[in-house]
Amino acid sequence: MKKVSVIVPCYNAGRYIDRCMESLTGQTIGAGSLEILVVDDMSEDDTRDRISEWEKRFPESIAFIPLEKHVMQGAARNIALSYAGGDYVMFLDSDDWLLPEAVEHIYEKAIKSGAEIVGYLSRNATEYDSGDRDYETGRKNELLKVIDTADRIKLLFTGRTMRGCWDKLYKRSFVLDHKLRYAEGVFDEESLFTIPAFLDVKRYYLLNEELHRYYENHGSTVFNLVKKAEHRDDNARTWFELYHFLKDGGYLDRDRIVPEALFIQNYFNRSFLNNIPRGLRYDAPTVKSMQDTVRIFFPDYKKNPVLMQMRSLEYTERLMAFDTDSGDMGKFEEIVKEFAINVGNEL
Repeated sequence: MKKVSVIVPCYNAGRYIDRCMESLTGQTIGAGSLEILVVDDMSEDDTRDRISEWEKRFPESIAFIPLEKHVMQGAARNIALSYAGGDYVMFLDSDDWLLPEAVEHIYEKAIKSGAEIVGYLSRNATEYDSGDRDYETGRKNELLKVIDTADRIKLLFTGRTMRGCWDKLYKRSFVLDHKLRYAEGVFDEESLFTIPAFLDVKRYYLLNEELHRYYENHGSTVFNLVKKAEHRDDNARTWFELYHFLKDGGYLDRDRIVPEALFIQNYFNRSFLNNIPRGLRYDAPTVKSMQDTVRIFFPDYKKNPVLMQMRSLEYTERLMAFDTDSGDMGKFEEIVKEFAINVGNEL
């Protein structure tokens, strides 16, 4: 059995996939310890040819999974998960890369700490440098044992985690036991996977090393989708699906204040904060529907002790109280923009 399965979804990644594969096959843990699952989501460039060449060079480590139709990143990751056989699993976007020591350091911390999830740090980069070894931050690593609600709040609301999936290593048995999966058909798919993981994890290790390089690719799928009106509500759709997953799984019957605070901050606040500053407009019926959803799902959210400690609650209340029948959506947008300037996203 391989130590780590690394899942890499690709779509028109011909310009970037070589450096991504080079960073993985050059890991100090050894390519033989890795199962690299590369999923091509019906690319229209030379991505498939490039992946095939890498698979020929490393047949014991790289498995190429070509899809027959374009399904977006969430479904591509879910498909790859069904093939994964490593003790641990991690995710890497095709235009990003890892420093050579990354998997070895992360895996060793997982083994020694017994953590179900190991988080690590990322740094933005504009150029690939195979000689980059700059990962030290001077900050101490931390093992967080999650025993009660206070520990869960500390994990989720103090900057120790992010909603993204690409800065974490997961024990694969943990993923299987909790039936973790990504939302499909939307660009903001990761919360359906990571939030239940955070609500179930008992041992979380934060490795304060910048082992991941994030390439801000203005040609990437996500960068372009977030500017399209038809994907304006993808975040809200994911969190709506997540609510029902949590409800059906009994998560709302324990530590209710945690998923409640997360839902208000993400389904409601984050949807508007992400979109309105980008110029994506909201109509009154959509806003009213979202207001009604919050009132139905969490009618007493104003009493939530986590939210009561946040500066954003004032703006949440103003957005919830906004009279959509007034038709003055410009006023609604002004509140959101003021929210973004004065508070930003607290999660």
